Amino acid sequence: MTTTPVTTPPNAMPLARNAVYRVGRCYMSSWQATAPVLDAAGGLLQAWCVTADQHGVDMSVFSAASEWVDRLAVIALEMTCRNARELRPATHEQAIALLDAVVMRLAERGIKETLFGVPLDRLQAHHLESLVASATQESFDLDFKRDLYGRGDSERRKLAGDVAALANTAGGLIILGIDEDDHACASAAPGVEVSDAEAGRIRQVVASLVAPVPAFDVLALRHNTSASEAAGDQADTDLGFIAIAVPKSPQAPHAALVNDALRFPKRNGSTTRYLSEPEIASAYRDRLAGQAAQATRVNEIERDCLARLDTSDQPWIVVSLVPDVPGESTISQKIYRDFQQEMADKKIGLFAASTFLRTRTGRRRLLADGASGNNPLARWAALDLHTDGSGVYGRALEDLTKRQQRNWIGTPPDSEALAVQLIDDEWIVIGILSGLLALAQHARDRTAAGGSVLARAQLHPVSTDHPTEIGTTRNFTETRSPYSTTNAPNPAETSATIDDLADAGPALIAVACRVADELGQFYGIAEMGQLTTEGQVRRRYWSHGLQGPVGKWAEANDIPVVDGTLG
Repeated sequence: MTTTPVTTPPNAMPLARNAVYRVGRCYMSSWQATAPVLDAAGGLLQAWCVTADQHGVDMSVFSAASEWVDRLAVIALEMTCRNARELRPATHEQAIALLDAVVMRLAERGIKETLFGVPLDRLQAHHLESLVASATQESFDLDFKRDLYGRGDSERRKLAGDVAALANTAGGLIILGIDEDDHACASAAPGVEVSDAEAGRIRQVVASLVAPVPAFDVLALRHNTSASEAAGDQADTDLGFIAIAVPKSPQAPHAALVNDALRFPKRNGSTTRYLSEPEIASAYRDRLAGQAAQATRVNEIERDCLARLDTSDQPWIVVSLVPDVPGESTISQKIYRDFQQEMADKKIGLFAASTFLRTRTGRRRLLADGASGNNPLARWAALDLHTDGSGVYGRALEDLTKRQQRNWIGTPPDSEALAVQLIDDEWIVIGILSGLLALAQHARDRTAAGGSVLARAQLHPVSTDHPTEIGTTRNFTETRSPYSTTNAPNPAETSATIDDLADAGPALIAVACRVADELGQFYGIAEMGQLTTEGQVRRRYWSHGLQGPVGKWAEANDIPVVDGTLG
C-alpha cells in the first residue's frame, strides 16, 4: 500500500535530531552511538513523527518538552544500532499500534529509560522539579502525589492499589512531593519528608497488601542528591521526593485489597479502574503462557549446554537462568573482543584459582570454557551467555570416589562402590553461588533484562552408568546420601529478582540456599547446611581450608557468618 507524499512539519528534523543526541549522550558507551548513528536515528524518529502525523495521530504531544520525544528517541537509537528494519505504518491503525508498541517496549525494559532522559539510578531531585516548569501531565505511567501516603488502612490500601495498577498496566512512576492542578499537570513541588524509615514502610505496605508482590523500587531523593546516593545509609529526615518505580510485571495480574475484597486495578489514562472478570481470566492466561515460554526456554538452553560438556571423567554442577522480561544485546567484533579480555581475567567461579581459557561464539550467544586446543567439549568450566539475558553456567566437580581410589591403602572396596560418583556438598554450593551471580550479572548488565528470573541447578550426569551420591570431606571423606541416585531428577528451581542475584549479599545467599537444599533433597539430604534461608553463612559446615576464604568473602559483602547447627 502506498501513502500520500507529505511535507515534513516545520522543525521536525531539528527536534528529532536534538532528541536523539540528548538521549544518545546518556547511552553512548553501551550503544556506540557515533555521529552517523545519531543522525540515522534522528532520521528514523523524524519519519515516525511524520508518518504518525500523516495518519491522524495527534502530534501536539511531540513538543520539545514532551517525554514522548525522548522515549521514541530511545527506540530509534536501539533500532538503528541493531540494524533493525524501520517500521513505516501505512494506516492510521498501524501508526497508533507503532506508538503503543514503543510504549510497551520501554515498559518491558523495566523503566531503564525514564521521561527525564536519564536512567533511574542517576535520577536527581532537580529532574523532578523540572516537571513543574514543563507542566508535565499525569499519564498511564506517571502519577503525582502532593503528600506521603498516610498510615491509616484506607491510605495503605491506596498505596497498594496504585502500585498494583502500574504493575498490571505498563509500569511507571509514582512521585510523592509533586502537586497537580485541575488538569492533572504538575503545578508545584513542595516536596515531602524523606527518610529511610518511610521508604521501608512503603516497601512493607506493598509487600503485605499486594499479591503476588511485584518488583518495584523506592527512591528517596533529597534535594541535591541522586538516586544512587539516596540508596546509601542516610538516616536523617530531609525534604525532597520519593519516587516509586514499578516495571510492567510479567506476573500480572496483581491483586490489592479494596474494601475488604481483592480487586485487580489497572491504569486507565491518569486514573485507575478495576479489571472485569473476563479481563482477569485473560491476564491469568497471559501469565501462564509466559511461564510456559520461560520453562521452554530454560530447557532449550540447558540442553544445548549439557551437550557440550565433557563428562568422561568429571561430574558437573550446572546452573541455568532465564529472565521473565528478556533483554537484548548484540554480538559484534568489538563486543566479542571485550568478552575475550573479560574471560581471560575472570576466575571460573568463586574461590577458584584458574580462569576461562577459551572463548567462542554460538548462535546469539557468547561461550567460554576451561578447555584448550581444538577439543569440541568443555572441560573444568562452561559459560553460555545468550543475547536475551538467559544463560547457563557449568563447573566441573571432583569425584571423591576417584580421590579415594588414588589414595587407597589396603584392600579396595568392591567395584559397585567404586562406580558411584561421590560429590562434595561444599563445592556444589559454591557452584550454585558462582552460577547465579555470573548469570544474573550478564542478564542485568550486559542485556538489560528485567523482572524476575527462573533459576535452576542440577548435577550432571546422573544415570545407571553414573550413580551419584553427595558427600563431605569436613572430617574425613564420607557420604551424606542414604542411597545412590541412578535416575536424573528434575533440576532444583526457584524464582528471584535479578537484582537479588546480581550482587553478592544476603539476598543471593538466601536464594542459593533454597536451590541447594532442594537439590540435596533429591539425594536424600534435608538441608545442605552451608547457607541459611535468612541470608547467612554457617561456618561449621565448611571445611577448614574453605572457612577462611568463605568468611573473608562474606565479610566483604556484608553477609552474616554464624556458628549455628542444623536442628
